[in-house]
Amino acid sequence: MNNQSGQKITPFIAILIGYQLVLAVLVAVYGYTGSFLLLNGLHRDWLDAPMFLLTHLGDALILTSLFGLIFFRKNPGLVVLLILVVIITGLAGQLMKNFLFDSWDRPLSLIGRGGEVHTVYGYLLYQNSFPSGHSITASAAITAVVLTLRPGKPLMILLALFTAIVSYTRIYVGVHFAGDVLAGTVLGAAGAIFLTAWLSPRIGQWVAGLSTAGFKRLQFILLVMAVSGLTGGIMMLAEYLQRMF
Repeated sequence: MNNQSGQKITPFIAILIGYQLVLAVLVAVYGYTGSFLLLNGLHRDWLDAPMFLLTHLGDALILTSLFGLIFFRKNPGLVVLLILVVIITGLAGQLMKNFLFDSWDRPLSLIGRGGEVHTVYGYLLYQNSFPSGHSITASAAITAVVLTLRPGKPLMILLALFTAIVSYTRIYVGVHFAGDVLAGTVLGAAGAIFLTAWLSPRIGQWVAGLSTAGFKRLQFILLVMAVSGLTGGIMMLAEYLQRMF
């Protein structure tokens, strides 16, 4: 699956862990609610639109479809891996949200809508706060890509920063506490490391064993899935914006 095993992913992991440590320190010092109010308070009017768009890049349908469009032709095995990693880590997150931590409400529920919580474009959520599903998806998908492709140091740094920014947007738009995002990035990255080590060789062998016709068929199926998924994600986002405006 194009795994360049000689290239270490230390820069990516270092930045991601550094970001997680910052969140952990803020939660420890300011508390669960205080750390949220501190980070959520760092808003500017001109940032609302880009943050709103960036936060939806953590949506499993949109992010996986984007990667599918990028990699379906040259590395379909990676796309299959990403689909499995995002589904498995996402299901784990949803089980935690809806069963283990179903009583953990979001900032708007606990703090209220009295003006302390900065929200964006009427994007209001109240229940099932822990952990952050978008943070799980972003960290899981991008970690799997980095582990598989082993890109150069500059791209690793950009991907790590992108992961951190997408997860931070969940705090910025007022739908998750810092602790939710911290847990999501840890679960997503750890899940991706484990699943990539387990699944990548098996998927690579399966793809390598395909006939030419089978390989092209796989590419076509992944392309259709990516286009359909991205179209659906954009339509849902457009419908939401239309309702708001």
